[in-house]
Amino acid sequence: MSGPLRRLAVAARINPLWARVQHKLDTVVAVRTDPALQGVRDRVEHVDAGLRAELQAGLDALRRTVDERCDALADDVRRLEDEVRRVSDELAGLREQHGRVSFDVDRIGPHVAALEVRIADRERAETPVEVGSPGNLTEARRLLDDVVREHERIRVRFSGIALYEERLRKLEAARWPGPATGADGAGTA
Repeated sequence: MSGPLRRLAVAARINPLWARVQHKLDTVVAVRTDPALQGVRDRVEHVDAGLRAELQAGLDALRRTVDERCDALADDVRRLEDEVRRVSDELAGLREQHGRVSFDVDRIGPHVAALEVRIADRERAETPVEVGSPGNLTEARRLLDDVVREHERIRVRFSGIALYEERLRKLEAARWPGPATGADGAGTA
């Protein structure tokens, strides 16, 4: 505000005559506008009360839905925790069983290899080798013995591996039955 307008505002505040005129104007304006404004106030309060009730009902419904969903999620979490505990227990059992099987394979492997060597020695002793000259006979016998020994070592290793693989297959089939392992879960370890 500047200049004359400001002086007028200051004078109106100080001047008692202007204060009475202002009061009269406010009364006239209030008498003419109050009935119309009262209708607007009533509608606003009615809409406000209805809207408030509607919002409260919506909020209550939302709260119930959230509570139900939280309860369902808590049930799911408990069920998953139980499943994890069950799987952990089964895994611990499988590890223990794997340890026993591995120990047995390691313990039995040398015995099986020794038995296969003994069987191969008996088979070799029964089959004579014929060679044209005596010098070639010694060399042929030595080469044949080397081949047979190497063959026995390989057979022992493969049989140990095959036993181990078969046991693992059975353990996997028992733990994870279904199409992934090609088993129906009937075989047990």
